[in-house]
Amino acid sequence: MDWDLCKTFVAVAETRSFAAAARRLRSSHPTVGRKIAELEAQLGIPLFARSNEGLSLTSHGQKFREHVDAMAAAALRAEAAVSATGAQARGVVKLSIGATLAAHWLMPKLGPFLRQHDQIQLEIITHPYPASVRRREADVVLRPVDSGEENLIGRKIGRLGTGFYASRDYAARRRLPERRDEWKGHSVIGFADRLSNERLARWSDAIARQGSMVMRCSSQGDMLAAARAGLGISTLSCFVAAAYPELVRVAPQKLVSVADLWLLAHPDLVDLPAVRAVIDFVTACAREDRVRLRG
Repeated sequence: MDWDLCKTFVAVAETRSFAAAARRLRSSHPTVGRKIAELEAQLGIPLFARSNEGLSLTSHGQKFREHVDAMAAAALRAEAAVSATGAQARGVVKLSIGATLAAHWLMPKLGPFLRQHDQIQLEIITHPYPASVRRREADVVLRPVDSGEENLIGRKIGRLGTGFYASRDYAARRRLPERRDEWKGHSVIGFADRLSNERLARWSDAIARQGSMVMRCSSQGDMLAAARAGLGISTLSCFVAAAYPELVRVAPQKLVSVADLWLLAHPDLVDLPAVRAVIDFVTACAREDRVRLRG
């Protein structure tokens, strides 16, 4: 059986629509529909039924899902067992990491690691974030939440600090707020993509609610550019903003949010030499930069 058809089946089962599955798979709606029709023709059974909530699994589809999950787990264990016998770390390792952490923290550190492990091909996955290890979108995930529903294993490797920042030019034009009741009259730059930054967006909006929201951005890179341009006060990761001397932190001892950073992997993957090498490298980097990351 074509494993690609099974992956498409899982994507549709989890998203409950061809369109959403296509976005996840970076494919097209017609392609997803064609693959599901092909799979159903091969099996001779209907796998999905339409409902008010989208596509739902039929009884046959639910049974097939159990077998597909078992196949995926078996394939993962086989890959790990064979690869773990190699003495050298080699192969592709997919690391899911936030775009800001990737660009501003990890990338500058990767040169020595890649030269030392020249048989490892590292894939940095920033979208979708966080990627799913269970769906094989990633092998290792660095994210501000623990294992959740995927039954991953790993550990907390650091804490990530976030604060409010403004340009020195902005600060020269008006007194920066030190308390929550002093935000009136200030320009605020907020989050447009609240789904991927829900907790942080909620924290930011609550503190700056008396200010005037002049802009919302979907990426921290745009929020950084807006703050540097003097357009207002923005929430930024402390380790990012600290690299720009033209920025100052607003009420540094009072308005800082800190989230744990978890480095996680599938239990059947952690003993792969290449995966272990990446885990150890990222852990060492976080330990070395723990003060910088916390802000």
